[in-house]
Amino acid sequence: MEGELNLKQVASRLGVHYMTAYRYVRQGRLDARRDGEGWRVAPAALAAFLAGAGDRPSAARGADWSARLEGRLLAADEPAAWQVIEAALAAGRSPEYCYVEMLAGALAHIGERWAAGELDVADQHLATAVVARLVARLGARFRRPGRARGTAVFGAAPGELHSLPIAIASDLVRLRGYDVLELGADVPPEAFVSAAARTPRLICIGIGVTQPELLGAVQQVLDAVRAHDGEVPVLVGGLAAATFGATRLRGVSGIAADGAAAVALVERFAAARTLRAV
Repeated sequence: MEGELNLKQVASRLGVHYMTAYRYVRQGRLDARRDGEGWRVAPAALAAFLAGAGDRPSAARGADWSARLEGRLLAADEPAAWQVIEAALAAGRSPEYCYVEMLAGALAHIGERWAAGELDVADQHLATAVVARLVARLGARFRRPGRARGTAVFGAAPGELHSLPIAIASDLVRLRGYDVLELGADVPPEAFVSAAARTPRLICIGIGVTQPELLGAVQQVLDAVRAHDGEVPVLVGGLAAATFGATRLRGVSGIAADGAAAVALVERFAAARTLRAV
């Protein structure tokens, strides 16, 4: 309809990352309508959302923590960045908040600033390297002892070189008491199949993808997995999957736009497996 905005335009007007605007839509906090493979937001809906901006948790409290962390990341100061995370935890922020709103949020904003020409490409790479180490430290701190509720196999699609989203999603799933066999980036189809075949109490397989041009590689993994096991749930996560996966991929059990959505799918698959076992 005339005058409607796409999510990129909405994100620009709100001063947030595209995926944050997408999350507002998925949470039902921002009224939008589906338009093919995207979403459209009426000006009146955006105005109503802005009028209630004070109700958004990230409007004040979250933005401060993310901004504080961003400064440390740009300085490549890992000890200071870790101190910010510890301060947020001490203030009552959850580990999930540290992963999603702080680490992922700060890194996304750094990427936006680089794309706008405000930062050098080295800034982005240095910040990403620091975040990868912080994720490892945060994951080790909150790793649960004892028997896991089951195991998921997560990896990035062939050609996908971004391993950090997989690491964050894996840790978010581990926080719920599951094990995750984390294969990393650029994982060939046969590695997914082999890992799944030798994993006891397998809940699901997760494939990460950030670039639409790699959806064909995702399909290769799906085909290989389905040829080996037609029943195992397979989730595909990442921006490319959330935007185009529903129409371009076959054999998918669920699509996750972010780590929180991936956790919800794993919980659903685990519950279904438990019911089948009863």
